[in-house]
Amino acid sequence: MRLILALLCLAIPAFSQRLIVGAEGGLRLTGDTPQYGSSDSKPYLVGPKIELGLPLHFALEVDMLYSRLGNTSYIPSVANESKIRTIANSWAFPVLAKYRLPVARTHPFLSLGIEPRYAGGRIHTIHYGYYPSDVTFSSVDWQAHDRAWVLGGGIGFGLWKIRITPELRYLRYKVPASPTPNDASWNLTVPRNEAQFLLGIEWPAR
Repeated sequence: MRLILALLCLAIPAFSQRLIVGAEGGLRLTGDTPQYGSSDSKPYLVGPKIELGLPLHFALEVDMLYSRLGNTSYIPSVANESKIRTIANSWAFPVLAKYRLPVARTHPFLSLGIEPRYAGGRIHTIHYGYYPSDVTFSSVDWQAHDRAWVLGGGIGFGLWKIRITPELRYLRYKVPASPTPNDASWNLTVPRNEAQFLLGIEWPAR
């Protein structure tokens, strides 16, 4: 976190050097596996990005990535069965310190940072009682947050006036042993380790 704050301070004079905007999309290569029930999460990630050039081949990148998360769980019991479906819109905000290796054409880079994530949606519950007609429905809104450390690497190559940046990222989520309703893992199966493949398209803003 101190490194990120230091880079933010350095980024103020960087506005006069280079500002890059773009979009990013990709897939989660690892999925969530609920202990009871099934996953309804979508593997895609998509959103805008912005990058500030810094001296000495460094840069600061901030993304805003959208994804769809969810699961369906079953709680069987005699005359007391429930089906619970949780859905969520997830917004992640990776803040990454990047170092571009001075290699011509491919421009490889390494990145390190933190990713706060905010999720919110609805929980739909169907409860079955003793009699076939004894069925009740309920829905409730929910929202929560979590965060992950991010380590990544990729390459960048020019194509006309844009730059293409395929990248692999490893995320290590903080999953509390005893989550509270403020934690995303309270309602979702959050994997502690996640791998992502992202493909960025960038162009200079100034």
